[in-house]
Amino acid sequence: MPSSSDLTAAPLYFELTPTADAAAEVDHIFVFRDTGALSHRGSGRFATDLFSLSVAGGCGGPRISLAPPRPDFVPRPSSFCGIVAGLRLSVRPERLPGTGALEPLATALERVRQSDEGLPSLVAELDALARALTFAAPPLAFSDRTERRRAREETGVSRRRLAAVRRFRLLLGRFADPALPLSDLALDAGYYDQSHMSAACRAFADRPPGALRLQVTARAFGPSLQDGKIKDRIRLVIMDDGKE
Repeated sequence: MPSSSDLTAAPLYFELTPTADAAAEVDHIFVFRDTGALSHRGSGRFATDLFSLSVAGGCGGPRISLAPPRPDFVPRPSSFCGIVAGLRLSVRPERLPGTGALEPLATALERVRQSDEGLPSLVAELDALARALTFAAPPLAFSDRTERRRAREETGVSRRRLAAVRRFRLLLGRFADPALPLSDLALDAGYYDQSHMSAACRAFADRPPGALRLQVTARAFGPSLQDGKIKDRIRLVIMDDGKE
């Protein structure tokens, strides 16, 4: 795992929509790089109701893992220092790519670990990974009871809890619009009122809505993100408070 001194760029998390030729089960592409500021010890900042196919580089070669949905912000025993990229998926893929197929992606990941100049090539490799994945045919319809049981088996939580996570993710994506007051954001995201939204923000991110809005914001991107293939597809950016 690289040390914080190895990571020269500012902490950054961003999500991009997949290309049109990617499988429908690919929800979005993500890149996360931190020196411990965004993922400090204690409460985590990220949770997802989607499967996470992540790739990390290192001296031991590329490492790929598939994590099930994680609907809670699990406390971290220590800060995260490093970089990871991958895909969020609505279901499990039929098979994971072999290590050999990940070599170009790991090389691109290593370049981004040093600076933002390698971001376009990293996104291109993630796009290729999204296009290469295959998924089994969707299952036939199940009864409501079976659907509840399957949801808990897959994610470890109830469908109601998953709905709460999806609602919070929708809220994060809309925080970047500075024109909307918090009360309108609460209603648009599906909360009863602003106090309901505030309670959710503290439960999921340990922060009030106003503080989160300062992090999830539209910003002027550097040269590496001006490429239309990247900039036009970005759907969420989260920066550390002190790095704007």
